[in-house]
Amino acid sequence: MATRTSKASRPRARKRPSAGRRRVKKPSRRRQHPRAEQPLGVGVGDPFAMKRLRVPSRRRESGVREVGWAEFGELSRGLAERIAQAYRPEVVLGVVPGGVFLGGALAMPLRAEFRSVRIVRVGTRRLGEHLRDLQHKSVLLVDDVTASGRTLAAATRSASRAGAREVKTATLVVRPNGHRPDFFALETKALVVFGWDYQLHPGEPGSGDPGEVGV
Repeated sequence: MATRTSKASRPRARKRPSAGRRRVKKPSRRRQHPRAEQPLGVGVGDPFAMKRLRVPSRRRESGVREVGWAEFGELSRGLAERIAQAYRPEVVLGVVPGGVFLGGALAMPLRAEFRSVRIVRVGTRRLGEHLRDLQHKSVLLVDDVTASGRTLAAATRSASRAGAREVKTATLVVRPNGHRPDFFALETKALVVFGWDYQLHPGEPGSGDPGEVGV
């Protein structure tokens, strides 16, 4: 007598897809994160930044070095330590605009009063504004970059006319074979762009050289 197999024990036949209907594999959806925006002050060598800062093409060829706020803080602290070992100024004079940032950073660790000084160009000459109340005081003149030293010389004359007892100079950047102040932090021939150069605009037509407003 033949035995009947139950439906549960019978193997199920696989359904074959019809010739006209094929399974389409759906592409996996990966979550795409928005691309982070480039922070202000990063990648300053890009041509759009150079155009916005109005950097002359002749200066771009010499290379660009960016000193961001973090590096600026490190350079300022190191410079303040070296100055304190050799000089104790009573007043720190920061040349507007770049020297104001450095002067403010140096005045506190040096325990000195901070002031600003403006230098104007009249033809090829540089003239410092009239200063007051520097009689018998030791002064530290500060700028971000120096090349020829003419801006620092003009500021020194202003401080001396105001009665300063002693005047010394300091900058963050000097140029090879250029003017040497009494104290500096960095020597390079590259165009140096600081954090404040992104907010400041050249004060004179055709200057357009961020990081070298004083010269």
